[in-house]
Amino acid sequence: MRTRRSWWRPLAGVLLVAAAAVFLGMTVARNWRELAAFDWRVRWLELGASVLALTAVLAWGIVVWKQVLDRFEHRRVGLSVLMRIWFASNLARYIPGKIWQFVGAAELARAAGLSRVVVLTSMVVHIGFSLLSAAAVSAIALAAWDAVPLPGLPLALLAAASLFLVHPAVINAALGLVPRAFHDEVLQWNGSWADGLVLLGLSILSWVLYGLAFALFVDAIIPIDAAALLPLTGVNALSFLAGYVVFLAPAGLGVKEGAMAALLRPFAPAGVAAVLAMVSRLWTIAAELLGAALVLGLTRAPVAPPDEGSAGPEGRAAGLPDPPAG
Repeated sequence: MRTRRSWWRPLAGVLLVAAAAVFLGMTVARNWRELAAFDWRVRWLELGASVLALTAVLAWGIVVWKQVLDRFEHRRVGLSVLMRIWFASNLARYIPGKIWQFVGAAELARAAGLSRVVVLTSMVVHIGFSLLSAAAVSAIALAAWDAVPLPGLPLALLAAASLFLVHPAVINAALGLVPRAFHDEVLQWNGSWADGLVLLGLSILSWVLYGLAFALFVDAIIPIDAAALLPLTGVNALSFLAGYVVFLAPAGLGVKEGAMAALLRPFAPAGVAAVLAMVSRLWTIAAELLGAALVLGLTRAPVAPPDEGSAGPEGRAAGLPDPPAG
């Protein structure tokens, strides 16, 4: 069974990405005359500023991750170390399956003298906050947009569910399911309900900032007005959700772009929306590479303290497990 699964998932991921690429390509082909007639005026300075803005947003996300990490028992580590771990491991997202980012982070954590279990568990919780806040932001932002009318009751239920889902009991219950995926022990979340609410707020702020950077990117290619800021924030968050929940698509490749192309239709013709969605992937990669280059170039690689192993004496004193050998 394992052998079959090992080849089936990458193949399914490749086929899914190929299908999404065909869909986007057919959209562009059907609207080629429209694309040729469109008044393309790329504002390169604004486009560069949007890349810098997105890089700053990604760095802010690591600040939020550190707040999550600090709710677990672990050896204290500087923000620069976490930035190296995140930006370097983040490049592995483009391998089919969402697990490879975690595998890379675990190895980098071990090199930094951190417990891989603590790092992996904190990443799972952080992603949970990101997905929950993305759902909330997309629903609220799109509700204010006439093109996607949403009734008030589902929004109220979503808000209530968000407040409930960040309770420590709920988070720890969810973490109990993680060992099956990582084949390892997962630690307990030590944060309070108030901590969860604060982190939910910080994660929502991340999506608001991300939405502003995305709007700057769109405006660099097609003109938009200030009224588009809120719905574009929802488009960006909902597109991310669509790409993430499809586990087989590496980094949501193709799925995210397909959803974004559909959601951008009120702002641009179909062909233009498809091109914007595809270029947005290059925009994201550019910000990720820029962040990685800056962090890896300006900070030194952390070295694990001698004779401490991955968790170190502080981790062992707190009852943290050492990672498996090898």
